[in-house]
Amino acid sequence: MKKTSLAPAEWFYSLSFMLFLFGSSLAHIEHGSELSLWLMSFAVILTMATTLLPLAKIRWIRLERQGSRWGMGIALLLQVLSWMSFFWAMSLRLGRNLPPFYTWITVTTLLWAAWLLVFIYSRHAHPS
Repeated sequence: MKKTSLAPAEWFYSLSFMLFLFGSSLAHIEHGSELSLWLMSFAVILTMATTLLPLAKIRWIRLERQGSRWGMGIALLLQVLSWMSFFWAMSLRLGRNLPPFYTWITVTTLLWAAWLLVFIYSRHAHPS
């Protein structure tokens, strides 16, 4: 098996997922504390910047094309859905509607995990 190194974007995606997991766990434990909201928001902004900055011709963060195009498309769809569910959860938290907030944070976490798994599989494990 060929050993590959991770691109900077993949490191940012992994870091942001771990940060989001920590923030969402903290949100469930501390009932949506402000620290958890900041951690999750920073993670979402980091992943959005990692995805959208290459569109602005930022070259050092751009991923080279490899793997399955279908998989990357599905991963991008899941990523956008996770962002949308996060923003919906944050609007629920702003309205202090906590039970649906917990549900949507859980949905966001599951979408994000699915997105990351599809992304990694389609880039590194899927035969090109």
